[in-house]
Amino acid sequence: MPTFDPHDLIFLIPMALVGVIVMGLLPVEARPLKVSCRTLGAIAGGLLGIAVLEAIPMLI
Repeated sequence: MPTFDPHDLIFLIPMALVGVIVMGLLPVEARPLKVSCRTLGAIAGGLLGIAVLEAIPMLI
């Protein structure tokens, strides 16, 4: 079970922002599709951040 401390947000928030930026760069015309791409990017970035935070102790 993952445990999160407040200092973990220092890593998770930038990962979610990177996901929003990367997925927001996709060339789509419809505004709702652009918003949903950004939302999926934020979720994917947050999940990647959690995976990295959980993998770091195993690598050390």
